Amino acid sequence: MTAHNAGDGIQCIYLDFDGVLSPAMPGDALDLDLLHLVRDLNQRSRAGGAAPFVAINSGRPESFIEAHTQAFDIKEYCVFENGAGIFRFPSNAIEMHLDPRIPASIHDDFLSMAKLVKEAFGLFRQPNKEYNLTYLFPENDERIEAVARYLEGHCKAQQMPYYVDHGINFINVIVAGTDKGTGLQLAAARGGFDLSRVAGVGDSDSDLPFLELCGVTACPSNGSPGLKARVDYVSPFPHAKGTIDIITRLLDGRIEPRGRPPLRPS
Repeated sequence: MTAHNAGDGIQCIYLDFDGVLSPAMPGDALDLDLLHLVRDLNQRSRAGGAAPFVAINSGRPESFIEAHTQAFDIKEYCVFENGAGIFRFPSNAIEMHLDPRIPASIHDDFLSMAKLVKEAFGLFRQPNKEYNLTYLFPENDERIEAVARYLEGHCKAQQMPYYVDHGINFINVIVAGTDKGTGLQLAAARGGFDLSRVAGVGDSDSDLPFLELCGVTACPSNGSPGLKARVDYVSPFPHAKGTIDIITRLLDGRIEPRGRPPLRPS
């Protein structure tokens, strides 16, 4: 991770959604202990207490994240669709900003690619996403590599401004130059907070672009091997239990950024 000046303390705890703030498996219930912890921090922060606010950084679509912000009482910046845009709820109104690199042709481009993939592979895109073209698979499905190469070749041949990211169970087509890190930078620029005072928590390699910008970093035990090797702290607990452990340690100043003093809450 890049070294940062620790500043005056933690101003914001930025959490990835799946595997960190939410259960790992679709359909599992939210962890109520984590929900109450996050709600309490955000309420204390808005009331002027000595608590950082909690925000979200996710590949999920805006509508999905927006619904969950109500449960967690998150009103500050949420990054959606891998940095495509950000939103927040100042004074109970919605404020939304898209990355300026998103092309005007994105919806037509994704419609054409989705049609080609359906014809070639019989696959349907993940619904409700506007600024990423996403396909979900069973873990380690042999089709992932073939479909990813097909989409990469199509984008290159048509000189489309997108790149293809894939993992053990997904493929994302993303606007070139955008990722979760650019989303966090957009949020920081709009919100006026210092990235060196952000504590970032993720669980997969796709979270590295935003974690590398944060002053202190951590992951639960379900984090990817590559991520575990690069964060400041790895919790011995998975998913929500690990996130509760991480937040508790952050509040107590018990996570030490490598090569610099530990951050404490503002």
